[in-house]
Amino acid sequence: MRKVQVGLAVAGIMLMALTGCTAKLAQADRDLLNQALTASQNAAQSAQAAEAAAGRADSAATRAEAATGRAEAAAQKADAAAQSAGASAGQAQTAAAQTEQSALKAQKAFEMGMKK
Repeated sequence: MRKVQVGLAVAGIMLMALTGCTAKLAQADRDLLNQALTASQNAAQSAQAAEAAAGRADSAATRAEAATGRAEAAAQKADAAAQSAGASAGQAQTAAAQTEQSALKAQKAFEMGMKK
């Protein structure tokens, strides 16, 4: 982009120098030179606008990458929490089964005690 701007500026300067060197140009030629200068200036402005837009796009891409990283970290934490919850559920089932076994043993002992 910078090369384009420099090239357009050089072309504009050369046109201005050409305009100054030629004392008597026809009105049509002057109009064409003015149009060329205007076009050169517009092209330079468009190049600057495109460069600014590219900078904004790059910044947005960087923010999107950072957000993706944060989302991945959150997903990993959620996965770890789910695994931990699954392990806790397994431990709770084991404890419940042991409690049930103990209750059955206690009931059997009570029944045996009643029979005696």
